[in-house]
Amino acid sequence: MSADASVTRLPIELITRDRHQARARFDDTALAELAHSIAESGVIQPVVVRGDSQRGYVLLAGERRWRAAQQAGLDSLPAIVRNDLSDEQAAVLGLIENLQRESLGVMETAHGLARLADAHTLTHDAIARRIGKSRVYVTNYLRLRQLVEPVQALLDAGQLSLGHAKTLVGLPNTTQIELADTAARDNWSVRRLEKATRRATSEQSTTEPTDNNLDLSVLEDQLSALVGNAVHVDYNPDQRRGQLRIAFHDLDELDGLLDRLGHRPD
Repeated sequence: MSADASVTRLPIELITRDRHQARARFDDTALAELAHSIAESGVIQPVVVRGDSQRGYVLLAGERRWRAAQQAGLDSLPAIVRNDLSDEQAAVLGLIENLQRESLGVMETAHGLARLADAHTLTHDAIARRIGKSRVYVTNYLRLRQLVEPVQALLDAGQLSLGHAKTLVGLPNTTQIELADTAARDNWSVRRLEKATRRATSEQSTTEPTDNNLDLSVLEDQLSALVGNAVHVDYNPDQRRGQLRIAFHDLDELDGLLDRLGHRPD
């Protein structure tokens, strides 16, 4: 917290949710229980907000408390106003709170990390340092965005574990769905899914990527994980040519990137 941060009470109607909040799902039963507790004892822990010239105050942390307080009929909330934060710092603060509370689903964590990377052009290393996790943690979660939507839904529903998901990443879409459905229906262990994945992979013939099956978003994620920096691929299918761009923030980071790519100055 900022050294001069203090708690104040804000009218609840002046507080709005952050449209980029990582957490998208809230358990109705748990929310109702929290609302009952708040009605009885009030809000113990302040929410954290940042002033917005058009929207009043935007939540950085505490959306569940804010929702429950509305259900409880409160007209104000204890809040800490953090106008000292940059956009990047505000996004990191909200994500860290959810990660520390372990309140995010697997895909919510993956998408939250991706928004942090995209909005602020952060490398996996930079994200890891800011949220207090390892680079491997960040990379593994970002790779989950390669999963197709039906598989992501099974993961969010708790029918597949993180271990199952990491096994399915990189497989063709139809294979992902078939194996994920079977694993969820038959309650497969991760080891059994790994065996089925190896068998399915060995049966598939390798094909060169074409304009029809080249998924640039997947390729960008894979290359970003490989080099540790944000990668963007621009491709013009009509001209059959494009550009590959790798982002870096300063010359020190460029030196590290060149070293990972095997470049050695003369």
